[in-house]
Amino acid sequence: MRVVNISSIAILTLATVAGGELAARAATDVPEVDRRDARPREVVDRRDARPTEVDDRQDARPTGVDASQLDGTLQVSQARDVGGIYVVEVKIRFVNSRGEAVDKKGKPIEGRISEDFIRGELKLKAGDNYSQDVVRSDLQQLQQLGLFDKVTVSTEEVGTDINVIYNVQERSARSFGVSASLSDDIGLAIPLSYTDRTLGTNPQRVSVEVQPSLRGVEYNVQFVSPYVAATDRLGYSVRTFRDRRTSDIFNNDIDLPNGDRVREIRMGGNLAVTRPLGDWRGTLGLNYTNISTRDRNLKIARRDQLGNPLTFSGAGVDELYTVSFGATLDRRNNPFNPSSGSILTLSSEQSIPVGQGNILSNKLLANYIQYVPMNLLGGADSETLPEMLAMNLQAGTVIGDLPPTEAFRLGGRNSVRGYDTGDIGSGRSYFLASGEYRFPVGRDVGGVLFVDFASDLGTGDSVLGKPASVRDKPGTGAGAGVGVRVRSRFGLIRFDVGVSDGGEIKFVLGTKQRF
Repeated sequence: MRVVNISSIAILTLATVAGGELAARAATDVPEVDRRDARPREVVDRRDARPTEVDDRQDARPTGVDASQLDGTLQVSQARDVGGIYVVEVKIRFVNSRGEAVDKKGKPIEGRISEDFIRGELKLKAGDNYSQDVVRSDLQQLQQLGLFDKVTVSTEEVGTDINVIYNVQERSARSFGVSASLSDDIGLAIPLSYTDRTLGTNPQRVSVEVQPSLRGVEYNVQFVSPYVAATDRLGYSVRTFRDRRTSDIFNNDIDLPNGDRVREIRMGGNLAVTRPLGDWRGTLGLNYTNISTRDRNLKIARRDQLGNPLTFSGAGVDELYTVSFGATLDRRNNPFNPSSGSILTLSSEQSIPVGQGNILSNKLLANYIQYVPMNLLGGADSETLPEMLAMNLQAGTVIGDLPPTEAFRLGGRNSVRGYDTGDIGSGRSYFLASGEYRFPVGRDVGGVLFVDFASDLGTGDSVLGKPASVRDKPGTGAGAGVGVRVRSRFGLIRFDVGVSDGGEIKFVLGTKQRF
C-alpha cells in the first residue's frame, strides 16, 4: 500500500482564552469544522407579547411554539396580510451553542459583538412592513461577516403587529486547532491552525494554517475584512499559501522515471474585493499561482516515465497570473442551515500570458444547488435534522491554453463518491450531478441516500500529454451509497459509504454536508 493516512490521531482539548473559546479541530480533509448545529429556543416576555409561527408555505401553526421551528425565516399566520404586518421593534438576542438565551444562573447571555453593529447590518428596521426577502437578505449579510455560527429569526405578537427577533450564536473570538497525520509522502505532519476574529473593527479576522513536517512547511494565511452594509464598505481579502500533495492527475501507477510519484507544489497569493450587486454578491480577484511538478525530494520533474510532459511550459514549472470574477445568487431560506431554496454561483477566470508558460486561457464555472423540503416521514420534530431532497449541478470548461495540472479532476469525496480523487478522469471540460435524500433518524442524527455522476464530456484527450487516456481513466463514472450525519460539539460530522459503477467501495469521513 502506497499511502497510509491517519486523519486524526491527536487528542484535542478545549479551553477559554481571552474571552473566546479555544476550539480544537479534528484533522479531517475539510479544513473548517462547524460547531454544533443547535437551534435557538424562543424566550418570551409574558407581560406583553407571545410568539406567532407559521412556516413560509403559509399554513397556520399554533402560537407559543418553540422558535427553533423557524429555521431562520420569519413566519406569520395565513390569516394575516404578509406584506402589511407592521414591525414594532427589531431585537437582537444572543444564544449559546444549545440555543438557550440565558446562562446557568438564569441571566440573559451577553454578546461580545455590539447590538448596534448587528442592527446596522440589517435592512429590516422598526416601522417597516415585514418582507420575507428582506429577512433572507439580512441572514446572508450576517453569514458573510464570519462572526456567527448560526442565526435564526423568530417573532412576537404585539397586538396586531410583531417584534422581529434575530437569535445570534457568536463564534469564538479566537480558536486554535492541532492534529497529526502520517503519509508516505511527507511522513509525520503536525497541522496547526489559529483564527482571530478580534482584529480591528468587528468583522475583520485573520486565519493561519501551518503544517510543519520533515519535508517542509505548508501554510495558508488569510486576512478578511468582509463587506459592511452599515457603511457600504467594500469587503476585501488577502491570502498567501504553499501546498504540497501527490498528484491526482498523474497517478495510477505511471510515475516519474526514478520511480517516485509526481508531487505538485503550489505557491502564490491573491487579493479579492467583494460587494453586493443587486440581488447578487460579486467578487473580483487578482491571483498568482506558481505550479511545479517534482519528485519526492522536491527536484523538478518535467516528464513522466512514458515521456509525457507534466507542465505546459515543459520546464516543470507553470505560472498563472489571472483576473477572476464571480457572482452568487443566494435564494436559500437560511445560509447558516438551509432547508429550502437555491444558490447559484457563476465565475470566470482569465489568465494573462506572462511568466513561465506564457499561458492565455479562460476558465468558466457554474454551480447550482437546490434544496426541496420533504415530508415523507410525516412531521419530524423541529429539533431534528431537516428532511429534504438536495440536488447539485456543476459544469466547467477551459478555453485556450491548459496546463495539465489545471485539468478538472473527477471522482472523490467532493465529486463522485465510490472513486478516489481524479480516478474518473481529468479533462478540459466536465459535468457533475449529485442528488441526496436527507432524513432525520434521531434528534442529532440523520441519514443520507445519494447518487453521483460525472463526465469529462470526451475532453480527456485534449489535455496536454493525455494524462487520463494513458492511465486508462474511463472519463465517465457514477456512484451511489448511504451516509450518516451527526451533530456534535465540533459541528456536523459526515460518514459516507460510496459504491462505484465498477463495484469499488470507498469510505468518506469529514465535516459539513457534501453541498
